[in-house]
Amino acid sequence: MVLSRLFFCGALVGVSVSCSPATDPETTMTVTSPAFAEGGIIPYEYTCQGRPFPVALGNPQIDWTSGPEGTQSYAIVVTHRAIAEALPPEDPNYFRGFMWAIWDIPATIKSVPALISTVQRPPEVPGAQQWTSYNQFGWFSPCPNFDLEALAADPASKVTDGYGITVYALDTPTLALPQMPAGVTNFTMTLALHLNQIALAKYQLNAVSDAVPTAGPTPPDMRPALVYPDGIVATPAPE
Repeated sequence: MVLSRLFFCGALVGVSVSCSPATDPETTMTVTSPAFAEGGIIPYEYTCQGRPFPVALGNPQIDWTSGPEGTQSYAIVVTHRAIAEALPPEDPNYFRGFMWAIWDIPATIKSVPALISTVQRPPEVPGAQQWTSYNQFGWFSPCPNFDLEALAADPASKVTDGYGITVYALDTPTLALPQMPAGVTNFTMTLALHLNQIALAKYQLNAVSDAVPTAGPTPPDMRPALVYPDGIVATPAPE
């Protein structure tokens, strides 16, 4: 589904999000991947299947058509739809639905190749920056069956979950990054909500995964400290 100037209405940790009416005409912008069709299964090499959570070989190739007149750059956000589209923003687990983002993709580029470098500014997409909430500057792979203890106790609990790859057309060549509200640590979520307010248009490619990792998530106290994009700072929630 394509919408122009699609705005997200709601609130996030006490911060109101204002909404404006859709005023721009719809666009024929589309998003595809040679790795899978709309609604198809994400190949295991792009998921955690057979690897520790959330490791994959890397990202799939993502292609799109031109955005509407005035498009100067693109951004992409990957979401776990069972969370991002099912839970309200005030839910404490809502942030888990936002996995990977890449932005400042020049308007002349309409494809992110597969398996880009796991660095903040991948050379395969000149000018762009990427971020994820787990390994900072690399693909966060779909991994819906990460709870191995629950899966071992009840094999029937294995799920096939939906994931969305959304491409946003933007009217600026360099995105002014939004600061995270106090208490928020997932910049991908903050960026996605911001993009939903400012984008000229967006299109979402949907796919599914039933991937099972060889090891579950590392306990939070054993993970390295998050490294954020330049200028982004995490602040504690007010007591």
